[in-house]
Amino acid sequence: MKDKGFTLAELLGIIVILAVIALIAITSITNTMKESKEDLYNLQIDNIIVGAKNWASSHVFELPENDGESISLTLEELKNLGFVDEDITNPKTNELFSNDLQVKITKVDNNYKYEVIE
Repeated sequence: MKDKGFTLAELLGIIVILAVIALIAITSITNTMKESKEDLYNLQIDNIIVGAKNWASSHVFELPENDGESISLTLEELKNLGFVDEDITNPKTNELFSNDLQVKITKVDNNYKYEVIE
């Protein structure tokens, strides 16, 4: 009579192969998720900078006039004036960005540099 089934060695071999495949898959999925969160974070920062640029176009006379001078806006100011969404979330922490987050606008060579400072 022929036995139909797997031996213990065959089962252990299959389990080891599946474990290796799972380890590779989990590692790549984790890395992809981290990269996605970083990309989304950068997109949110870009949205804040766009809001600051829109504020600057509406408040031209409040911008620095001389090279090297700068002004700072808080995220709360941009929210209150409607230049940024009220519920802008930091994807790294899954919490709202702090209202104390600042956007620094500096005049450099007849242009303006926008920098987000957390």
